[in-house]
Amino acid sequence: MRLALSTCWNSSRHDTGEAMLDEIGSLGFDTVELGYALTFTQSDGVRRRLAAGAVKVCSVHAFCPNPVPGGGAGPEPFSICDPADFKRRRNGIAHVLESARFASELGVPRMVLHAGRVPVFRAARRLDALVYDGYRREKPEKYDRKLARFLDKRARKARKSLDTLYASLEELLPEMRKLGVTLCLENLPTADGCPDETEMAQLLRDFEGEPLAYWHDAGHGQRRHELGLIHHAGVVKRFGPHIGGFHLHDVRPPLEDHMMPPGGIVDFSIFKPFAESDVPLVLEPRAARTAEEIRGAVEYLRQVLGVIA
Repeated sequence: MRLALSTCWNSSRHDTGEAMLDEIGSLGFDTVELGYALTFTQSDGVRRRLAAGAVKVCSVHAFCPNPVPGGGAGPEPFSICDPADFKRRRNGIAHVLESARFASELGVPRMVLHAGRVPVFRAARRLDALVYDGYRREKPEKYDRKLARFLDKRARKARKSLDTLYASLEELLPEMRKLGVTLCLENLPTADGCPDETEMAQLLRDFEGEPLAYWHDAGHGQRRHELGLIHHAGVVKRFGPHIGGFHLHDVRPPLEDHMMPPGGIVDFSIFKPFAESDVPLVLEPRAARTAEEIRGAVEYLRQVLGVIA
């Protein structure tokens, strides 16, 4: 199995898709995920390289190419589960379809999406702060009580977000089927992410047979583990056949993600069962990570998973 590299690592440093892909190719990668920071100009270069057979694309990360005026790159400029902002949701649906059309045009069968968040932002960030400050480690019983209160608050707020997400998926999935693209909803790193793991499992049951999958981000999963929301290895095992792909990156304690292994706290051996499958394994470093760090990560993952760039 070959690793792919997300273009989010270096798209901000290049004007053209050719230059972006050349730098990635210099590290030994022949497969990429087209990230949410890709520009329309860069997408033209990607098309040319694809047509020449110089690169493969395993997945597209919405919204791609980046539709935000002025190039404000980020994975969540829109939301398909926001019940309070009709325009934002309609824009989200429209741009999901634009990203899916782009993926279909390139012959890419998977598109990754952050669906959105339950409106408990401040409470979720307080949980992050407690873990950063060592409160969970030093006062676990008190932390657990705070976590239980948060989860109760999130459950009360989540219903409208979930109803909105269901309505969006009922509109989107028939179009995804026509385009031949599977919509992969990614786990988010904070406690306000929507859907959470229980909600995702219900979505997969309710939309069984539709082009919908779960995308597991390893660093996000580890953050959620450190917050006490999930058991990381258990979630990977639970969703196994429904996983559309992986983002691989490490977490430096307590919660700093998108680092390159080794040296963090993610147990990458839990992904071993997928190393010989056709499920994409996408290395997703921060833009600040160096080429040498990426080479080190590739060598480490070769030893742990048997995968190569």
